[in-house]
Amino acid sequence: MSIAKRDFYRLLTGAYEPLPNETSVPDFAHNPLNQTGELYQPVIDKTWNLENDKPTWPGDKTFAVCLTHDVDVVSKFNLSQNLRSISNIMKTRSLRSAETIRLIFNHKISAIAGLFGKDDQVCKFEDWIALEKQYNARSTFFFAPEQVRKIHNSDCMYKYNQEINFQGKSISVAELMRLFDAEGWEIGLHPSWNAHADLDEMKFQKEQIESVLGHSIQSVRQHFLKYDPIHTHRVQSLAGFEYDSTIGFNDNVGFRRGTSYPFLCFDVNAGEQLPLLQIPLIAQDGALLASKKGMRLNEKNAFEYIEILVQEIKKVGGVLTLSWHPHTRDYPGFWAVYRNVLELLANENPWFATVSEVGKWWSNNVDIDLLKFTRNFDQPHP
Repeated sequence: MSIAKRDFYRLLTGAYEPLPNETSVPDFAHNPLNQTGELYQPVIDKTWNLENDKPTWPGDKTFAVCLTHDVDVVSKFNLSQNLRSISNIMKTRSLRSAETIRLIFNHKISAIAGLFGKDDQVCKFEDWIALEKQYNARSTFFFAPEQVRKIHNSDCMYKYNQEINFQGKSISVAELMRLFDAEGWEIGLHPSWNAHADLDEMKFQKEQIESVLGHSIQSVRQHFLKYDPIHTHRVQSLAGFEYDSTIGFNDNVGFRRGTSYPFLCFDVNAGEQLPLLQIPLIAQDGALLASKKGMRLNEKNAFEYIEILVQEIKKVGGVLTLSWHPHTRDYPGFWAVYRNVLELLANENPWFATVSEVGKWWSNNVDIDLLKFTRNFDQPHP
């Protein structure tokens, strides 16, 4: 069974997407491509390719790769950060919950360990940069805001003046962001849980990143991929973002909207497309390798899934967008899979680019409008 072509437009615009709630984000189970067994195929891209040319990429590359990192954590043992986390938990969770007590206890233990000199190089940012340089790649780092007006227990707790270790030196998070920016990595916003439908909050958080960098930013990815098809993309667009890379899964991999191609986001409520280009997220580390959620794969199987996705995307000339969280540097299997995937990709010779670089190239050089293309399937024919 395959999803009908007449349903491509509804799939692409997000009409099948349920709304998130206060505690969870809908994932792959509701998706029609999951129900038809086509989740790991870019069915819309394949349909486009039946009668149209594939996209063209710089240097005549056959496909593009967009490496990204969601910076949820910069430290585990920092005293101030752990105290902020405890305060946030007490304000946003039931104090009678066993899970709340466990979380508070863990943060207290981490704070004490930090006071006694526990090594706090959780992210080892220099390793990610060095590995990507090895393959002449640059990635996009999505940093969280340091101030959030409507808090949630999942919000990131680091501050931009917080000191971390980078290449053997102590620097602030803000200095790290500026260093990455100056050397060609992109810095984007990773908005808080409750910012997905709040324009003032989205602008407030975007301005925090821009204040650190001294210039505007263009790219965004929602924290925990929390978005809804009625508000989020309109809010992102009005806040001044040009590119979003939120459309993907937390608990699976594949083509949530049936495509690896960038496409203009759609406001379901207003029934119109927006000047915001979506760079779909195809796979992230936790969905593949986390031990208590998602697919729960080992290194070998996770790598095999990426291999399948690479070949599917290479056939249609699309974009493979990956997300690997920096704090997973020493998680069993996470770093090894990322390293092996980059080696695999280097042998396939794609164009490595940041989110904004992919977006700019697509907007200026590729004449593919998937909304228009799929809308035609719904039009009556004589």
